[in-house]
Amino acid sequence: MPKTPPESLEAFVHRQPASKLAAVLLELAEVHEAVKERLLRLQLADRPDKLAAGFRKTLMAWQRSTRYYNYRDAPAYGQMLQAWLDQVGRELVPKDPAAGLALFEAFIEADEVWFEHADDSAAAIGDTVRSACRHWLQAAALCKTPPDVWPERLMGLYLADDYGAREELLRSADLLLPEPALRTLVARFESRLADVLAAASSSRGLPHEVYTISAALSLLSEAVGDPDVMVRAVLRYSPEPNALQRESFVQAYLRAERPDGALTWLREPWNDREDDRRSLLAHVLERLGRFKESVPVRRQVFERSPSVFYLQCWFAHLPDGDRAEAEACVRQLALNHEDLATAASLLIELGDVEAAESRVVADADRLSGEYYGSLESLTKAFRTHACWRAETVVYRALLLGILDRAYAKAYRHGARYWARLGEIAASSPNLGLLKSHESFVTEVRLRHGRKHAFWAQVDARGDGVSDMEDDRDEGSEL
Repeated sequence: MPKTPPESLEAFVHRQPASKLAAVLLELAEVHEAVKERLLRLQLADRPDKLAAGFRKTLMAWQRSTRYYNYRDAPAYGQMLQAWLDQVGRELVPKDPAAGLALFEAFIEADEVWFEHADDSAAAIGDTVRSACRHWLQAAALCKTPPDVWPERLMGLYLADDYGAREELLRSADLLLPEPALRTLVARFESRLADVLAAASSSRGLPHEVYTISAALSLLSEAVGDPDVMVRAVLRYSPEPNALQRESFVQAYLRAERPDGALTWLREPWNDREDDRRSLLAHVLERLGRFKESVPVRRQVFERSPSVFYLQCWFAHLPDGDRAEAEACVRQLALNHEDLATAASLLIELGDVEAAESRVVADADRLSGEYYGSLESLTKAFRTHACWRAETVVYRALLLGILDRAYAKAYRHGARYWARLGEIAASSPNLGLLKSHESFVTEVRLRHGRKHAFWAQVDARGDGVSDMEDDRDEGSEL
């Protein structure tokens, strides 16, 4: 007979009589201040004016405080502020949206206090101010205020931002304004940008307000879903946009599902960012289904920066009839490539593990173990295909990379490599011209015999088993 699933906590609570739940709440209120405060606010549910006064009193107390929150304490400070915002939104706004809006606006306007009283390296305060902006928009949408009032009010609140955290007011302005009102707000910012540019002196450079308004229009372009708004704003003061500006245009059109608009900004070279332009051009052509044009571009990107990722991108839409010739070109490139890890990875991707092993073994002395990320997949591939010589070369390089740098944090991983090399040697593989395992061990002990912390890790693995497959967190330390 199947077991009856356990009752959920929610279902259990709903089954309890009101008197029992009231007793539990009162009991909790005696020992938990947060529970007591929540019950006291619940008493004021039908008195939103009193509830708002309580929230404002808390806000003013925080503003008067002189306490500074360091890096460690700042997240908790942000959580405290966020809890207050959520309480206002949950408890007051449904009763009195205008009162809630006033509190959110007061919080936003006090952003100097929040930022100057905390180390916001972890962005907890910035996230809280952005949350306040979203609360403001949602509360405003519930107010019985003429719609034509909001564009000017939003504009003023945004332009008074000195800390760069009020951008959510415009990015999420569609929470409050329908598209016609958003377009009105766009027109007001565009008009102001024209006035600022007209008054600017050509000899002194552009005033900071130009960039502030341009940023506002970029945010509104997201809200209205129209990249042309951002492009127009930037072109007003930068008629020949640089590569970064062009890339922002391309990304905006892609977000708006308008890849055809992105092509306009990918036709001209991007100078020192030409590889980025080609990658984006190929991506846009693929979004448009123009694979005959994207494949040659993908090939250019790969040939300039060979990697497995770029190879996969090139081959993804390569016609079957062209694949043999392309694979031959990649194989030749890999055989001549200076970076052994890249060369071997490409050959493995082509399915030629034997050639990858030969390439690694032939230039074993040139393989650097400092770049763990590029070697991790090689060890797994060589082990899977029983390529003991190549696996030996890579693990020796990884081990020496750790020991030569005296990277104590990674010694436990080095001990795993040491054990794995011992396992390979115990299977008596044919290492060919490679140094024997015994000679390698002797040299390591001579060169690094005083690294006692490493040898302690080796001794701790008395069973001599490498457990390489269980080494999940290696990359975070190497």
